[in-house]
Formats: sequence, structure tokens, C-alpha cells
Amino acid sequence: MPAITAIMIDSREPDNIKNLKFAGIPTTVAYLETGDILAVTDDGHELVIERKTPDDLLGTLKDDRLFPQLARMVAKRQEQQAAGLPVTSWAYLVITEPLRSDPNTGKVVTQRGITGWSFAAVMGTLLSIQEMGVFVIFANGADDYQECILRIGRRTRKPDMVLLPPRTPNILGPKATFLASLPHVGVEKVQEILAWSGDNLAHALSGLTDLTIKAPLPMSYRKEIKDLFGLEDGQSLEIYQKEI
Repeated sequence: MPAITAIMIDSREPDNIKNLKFAGIPTTVAYLETGDILAVTDDGHELVIERKTPDDLLGTLKDDRLFPQLARMVAKRQEQQAAGLPVTSWAYLVITEPLRSDPNTGKVVTQRGITGWSFAAVMGTLLSIQEMGVFVIFANGADDYQECILRIGRRTRKPDMVLLPPRTPNILGPKATFLASLPHVGVEKVQEILAWSGDNLAHALSGLTDLTIKAPLPMSYRKEIKDLFGLEDGQSLEIYQKEI
């Protein structure tokens, strides 16, 4: 059975986490670019672990920080897979408390009470996280967090169990991020719009606000985008070549 031989804890973690002993495993505190804990096992694997309380989880979902965090955690694994190398990097999201659903409202219940989050929607999000290659584990309360890490370390990771995740994360670049922020665009339509505009953000904005041409969005959505830019009827964004 494998075992963890060394642990690094992110320096931004609270003192109660930085002071954990992990059954005597050599432990250091340092700044980690990804994850809250980096553990090394005696069979040559690296475990990148992100810790979230239920309220932390919902907070990072609300401000769109969670998926970029997790995408960075699986980057090394993806590089190994793409290069045909043995997978030695494993990413885990450890939620310190089981999520509960209020029986009357179907909303997630945390220590602060009934939240506005749909339990079904959050469960769907956790499935998406596992599909991108980050394994989700619930600890049995904050006191179980330390033992949960040790249990992860004891898992056997045989080569014949290494599988590509069904879906891989694709972090949006600056152009796509800007487009995705427009009304009714979202991440699903971004790539189609960029392909339509020749991967040119200026051309995309000009085309979307010119209601006389066809575009990958319904006319009602394009009118909302046009209103967002303060354009009146007959006005659109134009591109012209300035003589120097």
C-alpha cells in the first residue's frame, strides 16, 4: 500500500491547517502556486489537493474562481498525457463537510444556514469538476480533514487505471473572456463567434452590432448588446483604416 512521504502546505492556509501533524510525515509550509497541499508518495506520485469548506466552495463558484483554480491543478497531468508519459500528477478537491439539501426548498445547507444555491445545480457542478480530471472527496467534518489526506495517499494508482478524463478544461483567453461577458453570449457561443469573426475581437463586436448582416446570435440578443454599447438605431461599431 502506498504512503505519503512528504507534505507541503500552502502558506496562505489558516494556522489550524498549517499546524497539522499528518501522523509524523515530514511537513513544510511554503507558497504553493496551485492547491492547498502538495503531497509526494513513496510510489512516485504527486498529489495536488485543494481544500474547501462548503461555504468556500459556494463563494468561489459565485465569483468564478473555482474552475480556473482547478484547471491549473490538472495542467501537469494533461501535459503528461499529451506527451504519452506515465501519469504521476493527481488532483483532488476535498470538501471538509458533506453538502446537505434542505428538504423543503432543495437549497444547499451549510453552517450559515439555508443558502440560495440549488443542491441539484451544485451536484451537477461537482460532476463537471470530476469530468475535467479533479476528483471530489468529502471529509467527515473539519476534524477528519487530516485523515482524509492520508487516505488519499494510501490509494493504489496502477498504470492500467490511468484514464483520460471525458472532458478537459479550456481556459478562455482575454478575447473570449470579454465576449463571454456580453449578454446571452456565455462560454458556449464564444468559439463560434471568434471563428465567425476571424478570431478578431474588433470584427466580432462590429459584426454583432451591425443588424444588417447575419451573425451567430439571434437578433434580439444582438439588440441587447447594441444597447449595452449605447448605440441607437442605424448606428454600429465600424473599423476603418487611418492614413498615417
